[in-house]
Amino acid sequence: MYNAPTKCAIMVNNNVLTKNGTQRIIFTDLDGSLLDHNTYSHEPAALLLNKLEQIGIPVIPVSSKTAAEILPLRETIQNQHPFITENGAGIYVPSGYFSAMEKPDRSGGSLTNLSNSPTREVWLKFLDLEAAEFKTEYQTFYTLYRQEGPEAISRITGLSVTNAILANQREFSETIVWLSTESRKLAFIKTLSAQGASIHEGGRFLSITGPVDKGQAIQTLTELYRRQNNNQHCETLAIGDGKNDIAMLEVADSALIIRSPHHQPPHLQRSKNLTISQKNGPKGWVSGVTKWLQTF
Repeated sequence: MYNAPTKCAIMVNNNVLTKNGTQRIIFTDLDGSLLDHNTYSHEPAALLLNKLEQIGIPVIPVSSKTAAEILPLRETIQNQHPFITENGAGIYVPSGYFSAMEKPDRSGGSLTNLSNSPTREVWLKFLDLEAAEFKTEYQTFYTLYRQEGPEAISRITGLSVTNAILANQREFSETIVWLSTESRKLAFIKTLSAQGASIHEGGRFLSITGPVDKGQAIQTLTELYRRQNNNQHCETLAIGDGKNDIAMLEVADSALIIRSPHHQPPHLQRSKNLTISQKNGPKGWVSGVTKWLQTF
């Protein structure tokens, strides 16, 4: 079971910063944020991740990645906290982590899955029916994998073949590789959105899923942390670099946009408690989180 800390403290610039009674939570995108866009390494952030764990600030991965991809990463960074998959479609909590959580376990294992999202198969059929006019303008991971194997996904993502296999183990969404123009992409998104799908645009790919997003998912987890902490307010930081991060960047108490060498920062409506990093990837993550910690 997760026990909320009574005191948070960290050494920043030789000053110990403390705050009694407030649970702080970091919700972070992975690719291009905590992980380097090209190498997928988290190493620049490794020391800070360890410090955050020591002082009781949970770091929650919130990603377009699959559960199969995130599970080994959690082991690598020694993270035993909940995580959010497939742009908010999957919400996984270690069984027994929250005493206040009453929703039944759908997984039958060590993780409780809070998702009610339609399955991947539903979205593949949906694309066949609703996106017929665009069928030559995109490819799905499912089709690429079926026709060319994991090597095809490895080639377009830069992942190893082993990790490409994990990336294809989608449960509640489908990844789309767009092949046509920007104007046709906008028409594609508009057409499918009108039929009830949610289209999320990440740094490289589109993703189709149900009426969910990262913002809704982090609110679900924040409420569970609040109940665990005697209904006290939890201070949240959301970190991301792409359009599919906008929803969580808007709803968190503070937002950190990680600068990308590949695209402009996403545009937010908010201006309060908003930071845009000067550095890219995990180096920007470290500098931005360190700045946030200095507000304690």
